[in-house]
Amino acid sequence: MIEAVVEKWLRLVHGEVDDAGAFLDELLADDVVFYSPVVFSAQEGKAITKLYLGAAGSVFSGEKPTGAGAGNGSKKSGSFVYLKKVLSGKQAMLEFETEMGGKYVNGVDMIQCNDEGKIVEFKVMIRPLQAVNMVHAKMGEILKAMQEGSTEGQGHGDTA
Repeated sequence: MIEAVVEKWLRLVHGEVDDAGAFLDELLADDVVFYSPVVFSAQEGKAITKLYLGAAGSVFSGEKPTGAGAGNGSKKSGSFVYLKKVLSGKQAMLEFETEMGGKYVNGVDMIQCNDEGKIVEFKVMIRPLQAVNMVHAKMGEILKAMQEGSTEGQGHGDTA
C-alpha cells in the first residue's frame, strides 16, 4: 500500500503534477496529522497540512548539496533529493538532503497511510541544529505570508 502512496508523493515532489493543491486533496486524508520539526503541537486536518507542505516546498529550494555529508550526486538536478527509502506495510521513511543558504540540511519524512491509500500522518525530522533554526525562521515567514494572504482570521496558533 505505502509503495503507491510514496510513488504519488515523489511525483509531486519532482514537479510532475499540474495542480499540486488538487493532487494533495486526493493524497491526504481529511483527518491527516502533520508533525513539523519546528512546531511543538501536531497540526490536524487537510487544510493546515496542505499549508505546511506548501510552505516546506518553498523553504526547501536552493542549490544541490555539495558539502560534507552531501549525497553521491546521482540524483536528479535541484536541491532537494531523497537519498534512502524504507517502506513497510503502511509506513515509509524517506531520508532527504538539501542546502539552504549555504547550510547542509538532512532530514527524514515519515509517512503513514490508511487502507484507502491516503496519508494520515506526515512527520518531518531535521538535522543539524543550524538547519532546524534556519527552517524555523523561513517557515515562520512563509506561513505568516500564506496565512495573511489566504487564511486570514483562521487562527492557527503556533505556526512559527
